[in-house]
Amino acid sequence: MLANLFFSFSVTPYVIIGATILRGLLLLSGQKREFEDWTRNKLMTFLTIVFLPGTLAYMGIRFLIAKGFRVDVEDVGSSSTYGEINVFLKVDRPPRVGIVLIVLFLNVVAAVFAAFALIVLPVMIYVEPLWIFVFWWVALGILFNCSLRSGDLSLVVAALKNKPRSGAIEFIGFIMILGFIYYTMYAGGGA
Repeated sequence: MLANLFFSFSVTPYVIIGATILRGLLLLSGQKREFEDWTRNKLMTFLTIVFLPGTLAYMGIRFLIAKGFRVDVEDVGSSSTYGEINVFLKVDRPPRVGIVLIVLFLNVVAAVFAAFALIVLPVMIYVEPLWIFVFWWVALGILFNCSLRSGDLSLVVAALKNKPRSGAIEFIGFIMILGFIYYTMYAGGGA
C-alpha cells in the first residue's frame, strides 16, 4: 500500500496532464452551437456511460475529500451540455487558495491510488479474470476523470480574488513545494 501511495503521488502530474488533454480533445469534438440534440457531445456522453462505475467512484473520492477539508459542494449531478457527471464545488464562497489547491491535488492522488489499487490487488490475490476485467474497467473510469476542470480553475481564481495578496503567496508556495518535491524525486534520484 505504501509503494502504491508513493507511485500514485509520483505519477499524479502525468495522469492530470494526460486526462486533461484527453478530456479536452473530447470536449472540443462536440457541437459548438445550439442544441440540435439532447447533448452537445455524444462521444463524451457515451464514455461517461461506459465508465459510469469509475466516474461514481471518482465522484465519491472528490466528495469525501472536499467535505473533509470543508470545501462547500454546490451540487452532485450531470451536465447534459457535455454529457459528464461531476461534484460541483461552490465558487461563491471559496476557502483559502492553499486549501483549494491541496483539495484538488489530494483528490487526484487519492483517485490514482484507488485506480492503481484496483489494477494491482486483484492480480496479487489471484482473482478470476472476469473480476480482474471489472476492476480494471472501474480503474480506467477513475483515471479518465482525473483531469483539470473549468469549475476547478474557477474555484482557484475565485479564491485568489477573495484574498489576492496572501492567495498569490499560497499559490506560489504550493507550486514551489510541489516542484521541489517532484524535482527531488526525479532529478535527485529519489524514484
